[in-house]
Amino acid sequence: MRKFWTKVGCFLTGWNADILETCTEASRKQLKKYTSALLILMILWAFIGWSFAERYVGAEWWGCLLTSLVFVVIVVSIERQIILTVGKNRLLALFRTLIAVIMAVLGGTIIDQMIFKDDIEKKMVEIVEQQVDEQLPQRLTEINTRLQELQTEIDSLDGKNAALRAEIARHPTVQSVSTNRNAVTQKLSDGSDTIVYVTNTIRQAIPNPKIKETEVNDRHLDELRKQQEVLNGLKLEARGNLRATLQEKQGFLEELQAVFLILKDSRIALIFYLILFFFLMFLELFVVFSKFKDTKSDYDLIIEHQLEQKKKMLDELVKEK
Repeated sequence: MRKFWTKVGCFLTGWNADILETCTEASRKQLKKYTSALLILMILWAFIGWSFAERYVGAEWWGCLLTSLVFVVIVVSIERQIILTVGKNRLLALFRTLIAVIMAVLGGTIIDQMIFKDDIEKKMVEIVEQQVDEQLPQRLTEINTRLQELQTEIDSLDGKNAALRAEIARHPTVQSVSTNRNAVTQKLSDGSDTIVYVTNTIRQAIPNPKIKETEVNDRHLDELRKQQEVLNGLKLEARGNLRATLQEKQGFLEELQAVFLILKDSRIALIFYLILFFFLMFLELFVVFSKFKDTKSDYDLIIEHQLEQKKKMLDELVKEK
């Protein structure tokens, strides 16, 4: 079992198991410290990755698992930059500290958005109402403009139909005049036949053709009034529809804004966030402090010794040339 955990630790940290076999218990304890710190960060960021994918990406379980693995690989790779550094690189330690602050902010934000879930939902109601108040006038302006255009068209057609109906009332029928030309055979005085074309004029009263024009206009008016009804319905339901749309499309940044407002308004929430932030940051810096504040183990000394020996050998080769 001990060898198993040693192999796991070497796999995670990148240490050489063969070199570790020749080292003392101090090096094994150092490996255990690194491994414990890595396991804490792996569990933490696996949880953060899963929660982020599930809540904001809407991924299936396999997508959440894949995201967790990606987060874990990133964290392990970052920590290896410190663990596998030969000697003490203070610039790298400073850079890792900055990364730790960023990771603590990101991790704390995601965790807070789950812890403050109910508070965020309440705050989001206020935010959505503010967004509705800001966006509603523009929507209503568009609807009102279209309603005015429809009303203008309806008034124009109503006036036109009124004039047509007045004329129809005065002249319900009109005289239709048609002519036709018929060939008539007539006998001449000498007894022969000749063809004479006779034009006949036919007059008859027919309904005023403008009646059909008013019927067409009436159908068009019905269509316009239906459009008016639809737009009036949209106008009445505009606030509710806009609110539903905004609530449906809430994202990470909007919830982040809600968290910021909660922290701004509540001192207790701010204190809790700061405690969580420093907790995560110190977890991130476990490996950094272990690497740069503890005394060197014999594993570190062996690695540094091998490096020095290799440098000397290369220098001698260069001199010989």
